[in-house]
Amino acid sequence: MEKTKIRNNYIETETFQEIGFFGDVKKEQWPNFVQAVQNNIRYSRREARNISFSLYQPEDGRLQPIWFERFKDKAGHNYHKEQGYFKNAISVIQQSLKGEARSISLLLVDRLRAITAKAADYPNNSRHVIVLFDVKPGKRAAFIDAMAAAASFSRGAHGNLEFNLYAYADDPNKFVLIEGWQTVADHEVQLKQDHIKRLNSALEGLFASNRMETRWIVKDISQ
Repeated sequence: MEKTKIRNNYIETETFQEIGFFGDVKKEQWPNFVQAVQNNIRYSRREARNISFSLYQPEDGRLQPIWFERFKDKAGHNYHKEQGYFKNAISVIQQSLKGEARSISLLLVDRLRAITAKAADYPNNSRHVIVLFDVKPGKRAAFIDAMAAAASFSRGAHGNLEFNLYAYADDPNKFVLIEGWQTVADHEVQLKQDHIKRLNSALEGLFASNRMETRWIVKDISQ
C-alpha cells in the first residue's frame, strides 16, 4: 500500500526516492557500466511517473558512482523495474561491481519539501554535494529548523540547481542532503555566505557522527 498523507484536505501520495552507492567499479568495466546506466537513465526519465534520475561520480575520479532517483509513487518505481532497459542495466552492473551496491529509501521532510532539481546548462561543469547526516536523538527538530532556515537562501542563490533534504525511511534521525550547482565557482561562492556560517554554527553538537566522513563532492555523469 502506498504511504499517503492528508494535506490541505486532500490525500497526497508519498513520492518514492532512493539514493544508492555502487561501491567500486572494475576499471576495465567502467565504460560499459557508464553506458548501461546512462541508457537506463535516458529511458527512465521518459517514464510518466519519473521525477528525476541522476548518476554521479566523485570529482577526484574514483570509480565509486552514486545514483539518485525519484518517482511520483512506489508504483512508478515498480513499473520502472519491469522495463527491459532496467534489466539490461542490472545485468551489466552485476558484472561491473567489485562488491555489492547498497541503497537507502528516503522520505520527504515536511518542514523542507523537496523541489524538482533544475537541469544544469552544462552538466560536465556542474557540481553536486551529497551528505549523509546522523542526528542525535532529541535533536531532529533543531536540525530540520537549521536546514530549513538555510534552504531558502541556498535555493535562491545564483547557480543553484537544488538544495533538498530527505529522511531515511527506516530511521527518522538520519538524513540525506543533495545540493546542485551550475558551476564549481557557484558552489564555492555559496560556502562563503553568511547563511552558511549561521548554518554551520547551528549544527554544532547535533550529530552522532562526523558528517564530513559521509560527504561526497561529485559531478553529474548522467549523460
